[in-house]
Amino acid sequence: MKEQFYYQATHCLCSSLSLEVALQRYYEFIKQHLPIDGIFLNIYRPEHGDIQFLSHVNEQQAVALDKQVKISADMAEVLQQNDRPVIRIINDIKHDQVTHFVAPQVIPEISSVILLRMISSNTHLGVVGFYSKTPGQFKPLHADLIEPHKDTLSLITAFTLRGRNLLKANQVLSQENDNLRRGVFSADGVVGSEGGLKKVMVQVDAIAGLNTSVLMQGETGCGKEVIANAIHAKSNRAGKPFIKVNCGAIPETLIDSELFGYEKGAFTGAENRKAGYFEQANGGTIFLDEIGELPLSAQVRLLRVLQNSTITRVGGFESVDLDIRVIAATHRNLQAMVHEKTFREDLWYRLAVFPIDIPSLRQRRSDIPLLVQHFIETLAAKFNLEKLPRVMPEQLAVLNNYAWPGNVRELINVLERAIIQNPSGPLSFDLLTAATKEEVPTQSGQTIIVDPSHASDKLVPLDTMISKYINHAMRITGGKLYGPGGAAELLDVNPNTLKSRMKKLGLC
Repeated sequence: MKEQFYYQATHCLCSSLSLEVALQRYYEFIKQHLPIDGIFLNIYRPEHGDIQFLSHVNEQQAVALDKQVKISADMAEVLQQNDRPVIRIINDIKHDQVTHFVAPQVIPEISSVILLRMISSNTHLGVVGFYSKTPGQFKPLHADLIEPHKDTLSLITAFTLRGRNLLKANQVLSQENDNLRRGVFSADGVVGSEGGLKKVMVQVDAIAGLNTSVLMQGETGCGKEVIANAIHAKSNRAGKPFIKVNCGAIPETLIDSELFGYEKGAFTGAENRKAGYFEQANGGTIFLDEIGELPLSAQVRLLRVLQNSTITRVGGFESVDLDIRVIAATHRNLQAMVHEKTFREDLWYRLAVFPIDIPSLRQRRSDIPLLVQHFIETLAAKFNLEKLPRVMPEQLAVLNNYAWPGNVRELINVLERAIIQNPSGPLSFDLLTAATKEEVPTQSGQTIIVDPSHASDKLVPLDTMISKYINHAMRITGGKLYGPGGAAELLDVNPNTLKSRMKKLGLC
């Protein structure tokens, strides 16, 4: 019960980049369990001799505050005492000198309060106040419920201070913010592991300790490599090599030498023996990304490696024994490819011992705020920004409502473009809104396809228009060509016909 309460409360606090929106959702959740009329958040600023209120949320509103209340030297001395409890119940604010002086200047009707101190590296950062207009409202069980939230509340406060450029002078708090972010957002290194990827992570935990082959299926850019890394990190092979191979990026003529290596003199230019990807991964894990792109001839040789756990280098005769874990991934429908004879059935069964389906970003929209915060921090460091650019609630709504055909990879690109255009923020994603207007629904629910010839009298070659439309279909399906929901099905054309047309147009 208590653990579930903690996770739900944390999810509310981490659901938005806006402090006020996050506090509003948090307040609406915990008021079902605590007799509160509102929440306020303030920070103690010893260098200014005051307490600054940052936010206030109640039944009517959630607002950002910029109210400073000067305090006396005696009050400041009280706040700096190290033995002050982390959480206190004050059922009559007249019994606390500082609270009685400060709180009514912002919330006149306050009568009782639970004060939760935010502490960072033994530094008193400020307090979160859970207040009631009625005296004598709070009991120890109420304090026990909310005390575990102090780190999360410290985190979102630190984000807000950094965003307002108030954290710059305090390197201790900045470091603590980074530590808290790692603890709350990504306890196991996967953003969304307690949200939209929770079911996936249950599967990861179940299979990580075994040596069974894993096949991950999901749209392009949905994070298959991240999950593969998580499996390796949780396995008994952690610390051993993790070799990633993009099967679609290796020319067919080089597949053998890249995967299995070669001996000196095996071909012109082979001046020294080279270990292939499989040999480099020996003892660890090999991640075969885009396994569906391997030609049939290479699939035969890969199957032999998986069956015998040995390889033979190109130009060599001796077998090399392998102790290796194979994780494969694809955005294509391998079962449909088996039916079409473009992927070997025996290789399919060898790889798909434990399949994991990775949801698309639009299937786990609750993770978007966490991902946005994570990537904004990463990009801010990349561009050496002094403070994090803000994302206003209406712009976060744009991100939440977008279809994300390119998934997390597209989200990263969109955020990077927005930061390049306006490094100081706030970030704008209005281009995404414009992109969703290509198709306009009628009142009857049908879809009108905008006729491009209406734009001007200048026409373009038909192949150009077909290329653009096929590219659009591939974006919508996340690069999926075959099977249910694939581009071929949406365009009502045979998959092989569509692929031939794409080759003719130079699209693949």
